[in-house]
Amino acid sequence: MIGFLSGKVIEHSVGKLLVGVGSAMGGGVVGYSVSVPEAEGGVSWISGSSIELYIHTHVREDALDLYGFTSSALKDLFLTLQEVNGIGPKLALTILSSVDSSALIQAILQEDKVALGRISGIGKKTAERMVLELADKIQKKIDAGIYARPTREPITAVATRDSSRAALGHSPLVRDAASALVGLGYREADAYPLLQKILAEVTPPPENVEALIRAALRQYV
Repeated sequence: MIGFLSGKVIEHSVGKLLVGVGSAMGGGVVGYSVSVPEAEGGVSWISGSSIELYIHTHVREDALDLYGFTSSALKDLFLTLQEVNGIGPKLALTILSSVDSSALIQAILQEDKVALGRISGIGKKTAERMVLELADKIQKKIDAGIYARPTREPITAVATRDSSRAALGHSPLVRDAASALVGLGYREADAYPLLQKILAEVTPPPENVEALIRAALRQYV
């Protein structure tokens, strides 16, 4: 059972990393395909950069899937979400890709079902179950120091903002801009994380392909 990987990013696509572990001098490099929450991404996932991931190995009858996180707390939150009926690993990953973990914890503790219901894949009933089944567990983990205490930023605004940005990060806007950058000679594995980083950090985010490409080219200079 794989629990941790330390290596270098070989490739990065939306929600996926190919992580190379080992060295050519030491017998070769093994590449692990790992699903990751996009909200954690950015410049640190550019091809060739070093990375350390806490891994959850999910075994099914027909597959063995690896899910990776940059902290043990985020991995724990990923597993905790799956204690709610109806939330499996793929939906848990979608949740963590749609909203900052601190904002998510705040929403659950404040019983903000409206904000939770805005997250992709979460309906009214699942939001209610999340509050009912996770609030006490999460508070105990905060008290035990497993999770940091959440921010005081209004959770509804945070959830709406981050969900919107996550949607942009998976949109045709990014795909078109990435294609244009590749046409200019840049590598696709570098273009996607840079574009998603720009959408996550620039306020207001670029709203069309041309603006997004110009912002990316300024980063490359």
